[in-house]
Formats: sequence, C-alpha cells, structure tokens
Amino acid sequence: TRAKSFGAPVIVHVITEKGRGYKPAEQDVADRFHAVGVIHPETGLPVAQSRFGWTKVFADEIVKIGQRRSDVVAITAAMLAPVGLAPFARKFPQRTFDVGIAEQHAATSAAGMAFAGLHPVVALYSTFLNRAFDQILMDIALHKAGVTFMLDRSGITGDDGASHNGMWDMALMRIVPGLHLAAPRDEETLRRALNDAVAISDAPSVVRYPKGSVCDPITALRNEDGVDVIAQFDAGLPVDSEPAAGARRILLVGFGAMAATAIEAGHKLNANGHLVTVVSPLWVLPMAPGLLSLAARHDLVLTLEDGMAQGGVGALLTEQAQAGGLTVPVLNAGLPHEFLDHATRDQIVEKYGLGSQAIADQVMAALAARS
Repeated sequence: TRAKSFGAPVIVHVITEKGRGYKPAEQDVADRFHAVGVIHPETGLPVAQSRFGWTKVFADEIVKIGQRRSDVVAITAAMLAPVGLAPFARKFPQRTFDVGIAEQHAATSAAGMAFAGLHPVVALYSTFLNRAFDQILMDIALHKAGVTFMLDRSGITGDDGASHNGMWDMALMRIVPGLHLAAPRDEETLRRALNDAVAISDAPSVVRYPKGSVCDPITALRNEDGVDVIAQFDAGLPVDSEPAAGARRILLVGFGAMAATAIEAGHKLNANGHLVTVVSPLWVLPMAPGLLSLAARHDLVLTLEDGMAQGGVGALLTEQAQAGGLTVPVLNAGLPHEFLDHATRDQIVEKYGLGSQAIADQVMAALAARS
C-alpha cells in the first residue's frame, strides 16, 4: 500500500518462504515441492511411484561423465534439483555453478569457461532457453565454443502451463550456424547423445528430451548415413521392389519423443496396404544426409515433431528436399504457430492431430488427393 501511494519509482523487496504453511513442502530440502506430482496431502508422499524419468537418466549419466572427465562442469539457473544436477553437485561441488534465474548469464559464463579449457554442461528447461538466444548465437556459436545445453521438458509439457511447453527450441536452434542438436527417443539414445555432445569442442551442442517417464527402448534396425531406421513395414518385399497396385512407399520421420507415435502410425498405414519405413535421426542438426536419400526412395514423406511445424526441423527437410531437386512431397506435422492452452499432453496431442491415427489419416488424405 505504501509503495502504491509513493508517487515515484520504488522497489519492493519481498523475501518469501517456499512451501510456507504446508509442512511436507517446508521439510522438502531438495526444492520445497517445486515440481511435485500427485501426492497424499496428509503426508506429502507420492500416490504412486513414477517410472524412471528422462531427467534421472541425465542425472545418472552426467555423474559418470564427470568421473571420467575433470574438465566437465555443470551450470544451472536456479533449477539444480528439477533439471537433475543435484547428484552432480553432491559429487563435484566445486564444478557446479548456480547463476540464479539468469539464463543469459549461464550461457555467457559457459562461453568463458569453454575458452578457458573446460566443457560446460548447461541444464535448463527448454522454454527458458529462449532467454539466452542472443548469448548462444553471439557468445558461443560465433566463436565456436564447446558448450553443451541439456534441455529438459522439451516439446509438449501440457499441464506445466502455457509458458512451459518447450516448443520453440528446434525452430530457434536450426538458425544458429554450426550448432549440433540431438533429439533422443529413449534412454539409450539420451545417454549416447550426452556423451557425443560433450565430445564436441568446437561448436555448441544441444540435447532435448521431454518431461516424464522414459518410453520403452526403441532399437534401430539399421543406420543409413546418420539416420536410424526403427521400423520397416514392407511385407517382406525387397527394398527396391514395386509395391502392389494402389500401395505407396511412405517414409515417416519421428523426431525424438515422437518416434513411438511414428511407429504406431506406420502400423496403421501398413494395415491399409502401404509399405512404410519409420526413421528417427538421433542428431537432428546438422541434418543427416541419409534423410534425403531415404526420402528419394519413397512416394511420400511425413515428419513428426513435438515442436513448431512452421520453421521447425521437418520444414528444414522440406527445404533441403526442394533444394536438392526431389519431387517427393514432404508433409510436416507439428505444433501450430500459436500459444497452447493449459491442458494435459494427451489433450494437446489430440487437439492438434499429433496422435498416431491422426497422422495415418493425414497421410491417407494426402495420397488420395494425389491419386
């Protein structure tokens, strides 16, 4: 009240106590229930134990890397526990830096550390990377600094709120020259991507992964010039043989967490008589040359990402296909150019047609329009 009536610029400094009034939160020394799930209100204990999550995979692997490499340091922006850096901080307190709620400073500090011979790993929520875009572009990428960004809660987070959907990172990062970006699809590829990323010493690297439980393993059948082929629905036909009358060869590209959905859509398209190849490139940027060669062998391509469709990595494949003279149509499924309403992940997936049936229907409609 006094500040409101002061009549001039005034600063009100409020010291809050997180969790105040709720004992289980007050006694949670990790983060005072900053990111709490469904709990018993009397005790604060979870109603059901969650499956092993993406964040825990990162937390485990970064400690292993830290034990092997003394030059690897960790940076957080006031999110030590939520992004999974607490175990690293306990093991290597002198190699862990919390810069507060200042992602820009995290990026610039990381650049300085990289120039001094360290390899910083900056762990953030995906949506907060937006704050540090200028520093990534001008302080890190321009000078070819070896800095790794680990983006938790990438893609659709849904009930974290409209501001927390990590839907911008791939569209933003694809315009940064020289940047490497990985979109792992399961636990093994997340561990592999993190190890690959910290081995890059002359460019920024980004690894993005979603919120929640890790999906079941999705093993590659083979790798074609940097692209993992994760499913092949071909009824036993040789790769270059002609499909039956009316059938088409479809290539589905599932980036990161959308790989499982792409496989499900492939099943549905195959049930309609089409021959389907499903791929999921671990390293999205720079785009693997195998994607273009695979696209050239199919009648239609659909890319599926949990980020912006407009200007996203699927759109990049469309642009490269056109530049390479390919005539195969490339459809891009992803999120629209708008802020998403607060909703569950499943509700958002359904609303924007990113479920397996909707994807299969989109492909079928495109084929019908071309016949």
